[in-house]
Amino acid sequence: MMQRVLAGVATLGVALALCVDVGSAAAQASFVRNQIYPAPTEPLSSVDAPGGAELIEVEAADGLRLKGLWAPGAAERPIIVLMHGNAFSAREAVDWFAPIIDAGFGVMAVEYRGYSANPGTPDEAGLALDADAFLLLAQTFARGSGDAGADARPVWIVGHSLGGGVAMGLAERHPPEVLVTIGTFTRIRDLVPALIRSAVPDAYRNIDRAETTPAPWYLVHGQADTVIPVDHGQTLHAVAGRAGRAGAGVFIANGRHNPNARTLLAILEAIRTRPSGGSPSSDALPSGVRVIPFGEDASSLDRQP
Repeated sequence: MMQRVLAGVATLGVALALCVDVGSAAAQASFVRNQIYPAPTEPLSSVDAPGGAELIEVEAADGLRLKGLWAPGAAERPIIVLMHGNAFSAREAVDWFAPIIDAGFGVMAVEYRGYSANPGTPDEAGLALDADAFLLLAQTFARGSGDAGADARPVWIVGHSLGGGVAMGLAERHPPEVLVTIGTFTRIRDLVPALIRSAVPDAYRNIDRAETTPAPWYLVHGQADTVIPVDHGQTLHAVAGRAGRAGAGVFIANGRHNPNARTLLAILEAIRTRPSGGSPSSDALPSGVRVIPFGEDASSLDRQP
């Protein structure tokens, strides 16, 4: 199930090569969009969801009402606004993050327009509106019965794969205390051959936001990721370093596109307990997890089979 994530984009080069047989330009555009957003159609369910996660509803700025999932966690842990990958669902994301929810992190799993029986058609601009709406609700939950201030729970933005692009855009518009991306790419068009990049309708230019997004950023990437190769993570790491960004790359030896959730939990805990203004300590991390602060060289990391 996990390996479906970004499968459409990872094989988009092959798919687009067949576009000449699809017909009109409109039909080709629809074909390409379906490869980028192969949305699950089954309605969201909270039945037996980890941490007692429940269905929630938000209204995006364009009026669409969208369902997502919310696991409150514990008051002393941050709330994570979680953006999933392109062929995933919010329910699958919550199931993946079960150990993180069990450890007390609050998780608000964003469900996109056109996914899991939500109305609308997914695209980069629409997913940005969806993320804004869920973040606003998370911030309301973080304040509880009080006003925004010292007693509010921290709200982190976390995005996986395609969701990393959604997360980086959200963090640029609404800087959080922490931004975490997992297995994301430089630009979505970098995943397909140059000759057919113009057919990809959305940009998700993470490489530009690597310079400008103001939040402390922790870039997690598996060195054995065969969907989004670690080269993408290394490039983003180098760009962030040259821009003087706060944060670090966290590289997982033998880690694949969907890292083990317990490994992710250890990484999130290391971020939560990091020294003020510093990087997470590698001491509490599993063997094979390497923290490289932005500004230090990550180019020596190799892809792993």
